Amino acid sequence: MKEEKLVTEIKAILEDKKAEDVVAVDVSDRTPFSDYYVIATAPNERAMEATAQALEDGLWEKEQIETKKEGQLESGWIVVDCGRVLVSIFTAEMRAHYQFDDLFKIAKA
Repeated sequence: MKEEKLVTEIKAILEDKKAEDVVAVDVSDRTPFSDYYVIATAPNERAMEATAQALEDGLWEKEQIETKKEGQLESGWIVVDCGRVLVSIFTAEMRAHYQFDDLFKIAKA
């Protein structure tokens, strides 16, 4: 599956689970281990876990893509490794704390 199509599928699953502020950034020219980085915000820790699980289940059911999930609910941040696409799902508090959006603005400059 092409990465662009995978990113579209990932965004659809995240938005279906009511994730907010979903952003996908092409990082293929900046890092050797990933082509895209997707970040999203879940309204709370339980929703963050449910969203990550829905992403894993949805990608397996639709595309037979195996994923790897890392992170704990208490951390406010879960990473789902989808191969050439990495997905970070944050609580609003942790997304603001880590300021990933600002990091991508700097990287684009």
